[in-house]
Amino acid sequence: AEARNALPDALLIGSGGVRDGVDAAKAIRLGADMVGLASGVIQAATVSTEAVIEQFQLVIRQLRTVCFCVNASNLAALKRVPLLPVT
Repeated sequence: AEARNALPDALLIGSGGVRDGVDAAKAIRLGADMVGLASGVIQAATVSTEAVIEQFQLVIRQLRTVCFCVNASNLAALKRVPLLPVT
């Protein structure tokens, strides 16, 4: 969120430690325009092409679930969901 505030017009990519669609949703909400998540895809690629497709489908389902839970109709709306303070 601080990077987005400091660089409002920059393209921000969230990457590193992003394991699933929930982590991707967090990165998007904190200001990322794109998210990189490789470990699950690389693991799936060692199995089959179908496993890679299933991995991406899982991430999409997780992103949709997060959007539903926070009442965001899409990823653009997810970016505008209010952040809650950590206490």
